[in-house]
Amino acid sequence: MAPATLDSAVVSRTADASPVSFPRDGRLIGRVSARLTGIAALTAGGLSVVIGVLQFLFPQDEDPAIDPRTRVILAMFTVSLWAFAVLFLGLARYARSSWGAVVAATGTVLLTVGTITSAVNGVDLEFFPIVAMLANALWLVGAIALCVSLVRARRVSLWLALPIPFLQLPLLFLSQVGGGVPAGIFLLVLGGVVLAGGLEGRARRLARR
Repeated sequence: MAPATLDSAVVSRTADASPVSFPRDGRLIGRVSARLTGIAALTAGGLSVVIGVLQFLFPQDEDPAIDPRTRVILAMFTVSLWAFAVLFLGLARYARSSWGAVVAATGTVLLTVGTITSAVNGVDLEFFPIVAMLANALWLVGAIALCVSLVRARRVSLWLALPIPFLQLPLLFLSQVGGGVPAGIFLLVLGGVVLAGGLEGRARRLARR
């Protein structure tokens, strides 16, 4: 019997020999198309570059009060965090499982609770450190799980999958020295690859082997 023809999905098999199609479908991840995934990566990347340049040129001091320029940075960072959530869910379509992407997306969205309240109130509220620690932990754990799942599925090149868990380092801990610039450049490249059909093209090539 001839194999069924697949348009945009490529069939692979897991260790238990059950068929898996890439990009995978799902109630949540199925809503995120390759185009939306690419746009999310470009959005997060572009904003990260702008934020990185601004923070390098105008580093924040120790004053807990948030000035108007920092509010703008927080607003851009908030949008980038939402874009990250969409990006993670979109990448999950090329991974073995979705839970890592969902956890990472939950972390980035949760972090926006702190960025929004800080921007609105002009100062970090008392609960911000707790929210930030939980959100960053979810982001990190989810990103690591997503990376491992992507590597195992082999539908995303290693040079695109492996940096994903390390994005927090320049974006958060090296932000004051312009860490958003290299992270943003990587995201722009990732977005370009996704929009150009690179992930689906790789899946098709692997399926022919």
